[in-house]
Amino acid sequence: MTEFSQAEMRNVEAACYALCAEYAEIIDTQDYARLAEVFADDATFTLPIGAKEPIRGADKIVAMFQSRPGNRLTHHLISNFRVRMETRATAVGTCRVLLFTSDVSEPETPEGRKTASKQLMGTYRDRYVRTKDGWRFAERLGGITFHT
Repeated sequence: MTEFSQAEMRNVEAACYALCAEYAEIIDTQDYARLAEVFADDATFTLPIGAKEPIRGADKIVAMFQSRPGNRLTHHLISNFRVRMETRATAVGTCRVLLFTSDVSEPETPEGRKTASKQLMGTYRDRYVRTKDGWRFAERLGGITFHT
């Protein structure tokens, strides 16, 4: 079994946490082309709802998100990060997500837009890989645990 220093483990954890936060920001701002910055070229992504076959390749993941209706608004709250190094170039982890959604047709008020009546809570199960450009998602599997 490979031994890792505390510093190595903390650095990998921080990089993977940052990756999860960046993913949420990219989705919530609909800056989908930037998904290529967080997914490895040969990554897979499995949607939490709908088709259970993974989408293969960063380019196809980007294209899938770009095909979403532009009127859909999202806000991901992510927490409970867990990351475990497997090797110096791979790690696995999970994080919890609470997803609020709305639509641009909802009027903007001083308190923001009204959310959709159904909100989702779940878990992302991730595999991370260190690339020449830093840590990336090698695999991201979304799962839903609860809904309102």
